[in-house]
Amino acid sequence: MILQRLAEHYDRIAAAGDQDKRLPPRGFSRQKVSFCVVLNSDGTLNTFQSLMEQDGKKQIARKMTVPGFTKSSGSGQNPCFLWDNAAYILGYKAKDQKPATTSKQFESFRDKHLALQSSLSHPYFDAVCLFLKSWSREEALKHEEIFSEIATNNGVFRIAGTQVFLHELFAPPEADKETGNGQCLITGKQGSLARIHEPGIMGLRGGKPFGNKVVALDDSAYCSYGKDQSYNSPVDIDVAFRYASALNYLLEDEERSITLGDSTVVFWADHASVLEDCLSALFSDSQPQDDTVVEEDRERLRQAKLLLTQLRNGTGETEIATNDGRLTKFFLLGLSPNASRISIRFWVEADATELQRRLGQHLRDIALAGSRNDDILTLWRICNATKRWDRKKNKLFKDDKISPKLAGDLARSVLTGTAYPQSMLATVIRRIHSDGEVTYSARDGEVAYARVAAIKACLVRNSRLRGNPLEVSPMLDPNSTDPAYCCGRAFALLEVIQVDSAKKKKGEVDEGDSKKEKDKDDKGGLNRTIKDSYFSSASVTPGLVFPRLFRLSQHHLAKLDTGHRIHREKQLGEVLNKLTVFPRLLSLEDQGKFVLGYFHQTKDIYTSKKDKEEGANQ
Repeated sequence: MILQRLAEHYDRIAAAGDQDKRLPPRGFSRQKVSFCVVLNSDGTLNTFQSLMEQDGKKQIARKMTVPGFTKSSGSGQNPCFLWDNAAYILGYKAKDQKPATTSKQFESFRDKHLALQSSLSHPYFDAVCLFLKSWSREEALKHEEIFSEIATNNGVFRIAGTQVFLHELFAPPEADKETGNGQCLITGKQGSLARIHEPGIMGLRGGKPFGNKVVALDDSAYCSYGKDQSYNSPVDIDVAFRYASALNYLLEDEERSITLGDSTVVFWADHASVLEDCLSALFSDSQPQDDTVVEEDRERLRQAKLLLTQLRNGTGETEIATNDGRLTKFFLLGLSPNASRISIRFWVEADATELQRRLGQHLRDIALAGSRNDDILTLWRICNATKRWDRKKNKLFKDDKISPKLAGDLARSVLTGTAYPQSMLATVIRRIHSDGEVTYSARDGEVAYARVAAIKACLVRNSRLRGNPLEVSPMLDPNSTDPAYCCGRAFALLEVIQVDSAKKKKGEVDEGDSKKEKDKDDKGGLNRTIKDSYFSSASVTPGLVFPRLFRLSQHHLAKLDTGHRIHREKQLGEVLNKLTVFPRLLSLEDQGKFVLGYFHQTKDIYTSKKDKEEGANQ
């Protein structure tokens, strides 16, 4: 089904004629090219030209459509036609530990082209052959300084004074590929079956530089009925090319390809749809800020986020249809590399209208007051928040990895409308217990916001799917009598009482004054608050921890002014009136409610009356 949909997508793009040269014809592939060998008409060297392109602050290789396909390592001497890496074209390899192998690669490239010279009979091709006859590996070492900068990917040829690359002028020689005959699993028709599915899939994060395969069998354990390699999954050679090229086309399109954890997600529709832009905005954290981004891209992102906001609020379109009245079909594919193969993380095929409903439900489940500028919480930010928090540097550990299974399961639950992965709730709560990053007023409050929003989404959706709907407000619910939620609220109040008393002792101003508003994260000079010492244990065994916390709070309250102390005691009393007893032990979901109550109460404490009134009127 996946390969069939990709092959159909290739046909649609080719028929539309708008592939912008990124969809290669049969027998060609898209490759990274970083340099060009510029020759004089007599075959002498003119210069080595860099084809690197500027991408922000770094330079990257240019993508070109070239004849043939890339080759895997260890596949023997397999030179390409008028393009290849520097080892084949020039006999050069940086930090070469096997110079004899490099020399053989250059010789195979030279011999292949010399064998074609008489049949092609063209002065430009003759110049290439003359160059290859006179060139040697020793000559290549004289240019090592420039090669180390530009010969990082493949190279091509050009004749000085012309603007066209030579591989664009000559038809590639017919490849003598081994094929078998049989029935294609995708089309059901008899035809020539591909022994190796080409081209390789390029552009996967963490993938092989020579490409990965969706279908590849190279071990006797996978062979049956005397069939080996890809003949065990018989696919017509033309269909294999179409599906692989379509997938490469999607991976090269930054608007239809996003990274989530170690997975790469591609998505497409059988007709143009506004949801394609919405998915890019929902999955990734792309914020075009630099001057190189055109205003059209900014506007498309704004429109996508507007539609997501409408879906969350239930005001978006209810049906998306094509011009001929048929509903648009949407396809999403999650991929990750597995050695030289590709693992399918998830596959979703749905009507655009149904997908729109699922996205709207997800956005409502995860909605939480406190987002910056009412931003949509992307799946990337949710996954990123599961990393460890570095207390010393006050930011996430950069080298921490996101669980690939969690990222894939989260994306699948959003796209299919099923329960959020239980591992997400457990992972987020474990992170909060270990690093305490859950305070609304933290210096990087977006991490805390993403964590608490993920907890809230798990509680709401999973309880609803169990047939026991749980109403959780995006903001503080002062009427909730849930014991775990009230315990979280009480803990937040006990913490602010401690901080207020420390600030009063230092002679700082009370709550509501300008200095307080400008520095909400200040601990009043304390190295540790009760959150640093007791949050984890209080959220698991509140019955054991809270009696001690209340004894400590009496000392803190005694340091406050009378009015301030009465105000805090009144707040605390309102919460305690809803608690008959502190639970001895909280389950994983109740720990999530504890975190939610703490976050809501902390946010409420540090939100001005004016902002509260504005939020209530919206």
